[in-house]
Amino acid sequence: MNMNKVFIGILLLMNGMLLQAQEITVTASAPKVVAVGEQFRLSFTVNEKADDLVPPDMSDFYILMGPSTSYSQSTQIINRKMTRTVTYTYTYVLEATKEGVFQIDPATVTVKNKTYTSNALEIEVVKGSASPETGTGGEEAIPGVDVPAAGDNDLFLRIHVNKSAVYRGEHIIATVKIYSRVNLSGFENATVPSFNGFLREDIETPALRSLERESVNGVIYGSGVLQRFILFPQVTGDLVIDPMELECLVQKRVQQSNRAFFDSFFDSYQNVKQTIKSPPVRITVKKLPDDAPDYFTGSVGQIAMNVTVDKNQLKENEAMNLQVRFSGNGNLRLIEAPNIDFPPDFDLYDPKISSNLNHSENGMSGSKTFEFLAIPRHAGNYRIPPVEFSYFDPVGNSYKSLRSNEFNILVTKDDESESGAVISGFSKEDLRFIGSDIRFIKNEKFKLQPRDRSFFGSLPFYLSYLIALLAFSLLVILRRNHIKRNADRNLVRNRKAKKVARKRLKRANSFLKEGSFNKFYEELLKALWGYLSDKLGIPVSDLSREKARSALEKNRINPEMIDEFFEIIDRCEFARFAPSEEISETEPVYEKASKVVSRFEQKLR
Repeated sequence: MNMNKVFIGILLLMNGMLLQAQEITVTASAPKVVAVGEQFRLSFTVNEKADDLVPPDMSDFYILMGPSTSYSQSTQIINRKMTRTVTYTYTYVLEATKEGVFQIDPATVTVKNKTYTSNALEIEVVKGSASPETGTGGEEAIPGVDVPAAGDNDLFLRIHVNKSAVYRGEHIIATVKIYSRVNLSGFENATVPSFNGFLREDIETPALRSLERESVNGVIYGSGVLQRFILFPQVTGDLVIDPMELECLVQKRVQQSNRAFFDSFFDSYQNVKQTIKSPPVRITVKKLPDDAPDYFTGSVGQIAMNVTVDKNQLKENEAMNLQVRFSGNGNLRLIEAPNIDFPPDFDLYDPKISSNLNHSENGMSGSKTFEFLAIPRHAGNYRIPPVEFSYFDPVGNSYKSLRSNEFNILVTKDDESESGAVISGFSKEDLRFIGSDIRFIKNEKFKLQPRDRSFFGSLPFYLSYLIALLAFSLLVILRRNHIKRNADRNLVRNRKAKKVARKRLKRANSFLKEGSFNKFYEELLKALWGYLSDKLGIPVSDLSREKARSALEKNRINPEMIDEFFEIIDRCEFARFAPSEEISETEPVYEKASKVVSRFEQKLR
């Protein structure tokens, strides 16, 4: 017991030392947009107790209260490692008195005789009353606001693009945002545009947890980003990004009939579904200039090239690697392997391609690498000409050409091995050995036969024909049965439904372990709907809830099993756009989905 106390004391001492060494930060926060006459909070947060706080000039606003000080502390011990976080918050309550955009300069704090500054803030004050606060996620939606219905101006969806006119192949960032002045409890059935004429790459976007204030034409909305995409136009002319549809759950107060004085305290709320649709977005795609240089294959962006060889001197039949690495920002995925003029005495194999690409608001960045394996077959001095590459830079509106250095390769004669070198490190089945035309004399035992005895016309000769004929006939029969079984596509899908569903569930479980909850729920939906589609023989595009329920009832599935299936579907669809959940809440969903598939497999044949 005493040893445990000593151990805990040591941990606390080490933790205190870590707290003293941590970096001190001061963060200022306030709404980005407020209305004239609206009260709001301006907070300064410090991760260490401050000796003195010097607030900035707030004369553009009326100070109602402050500063009020609050303190919070959290401690965690994970694998005997203690983490303690402290937060001191200084809060002012201000009131906006006039329209405009106002700057709040940084505040300064003194901690242990050292001065630290916060970030500056910019607050926009608009005319009119502020809208009710909005939220997402059922329990977190703001109650007490009577919203009869969401009008076109209270709830809408927009697709914002950072550029409306680009060159072919130049990237565009498309951001899907929702704007709301009503109480939201979730989203369902999002329909993503097809992006015809574009090559699309998804940007990993955090799940929408709350809405931030934003001014739209002088009106305050709660806004949030649902998804971001990188788009690369593949054709020239006017392209249209189709609208995106989203089904929102709007909270509506249900008032009791025959209202008494206290009835308002017992009003309940219900979710009303409303579908919103973004307007189409038009993009003008310009043709690339006609003066394209040689070696231009359509790459657009800012790209660098690095060409290296692993050795400049080697022996006959020894492998060498030439690596071409493209890096930068642009559509790196579409870059093709460059044409390298190796000497005729070199055997060249297909390049090994590897990519390390990142998708962000700045576009696609990273690198793409081509590794060429070449084997010289004869000794001598060889020259590999420079590697050339061209791309179009949309920032400078011009073509750029890249050129590497040439490589001089010295190949010496291999006197130690007469049968050639064995190449390791590459699995190439058709590597050939040079200098192996002289064979060793066989010295193992062998059997002699009389000269006049011939296999042709003997009994084994005719038996071999008969066996071959029977084997061919059996092969034909088996092949016909296989074709017959696979001719019925619905039967094949039914037979493989469980295997496909288990594979998707396994992939969903891997996303769950990684903490990618959005991908986890998306893969879980694919597994459930795909399994039902394969088992019932109904295409996924035609598989609605009504059709699925009717088909399951015809197959005599227990109504409780059907309700459990759609309960999991609703949970997954809600969670894709709702706040991120903990693993403790997602694991039961995964287990229920696995059990539902197993129980359906016993009933659906």
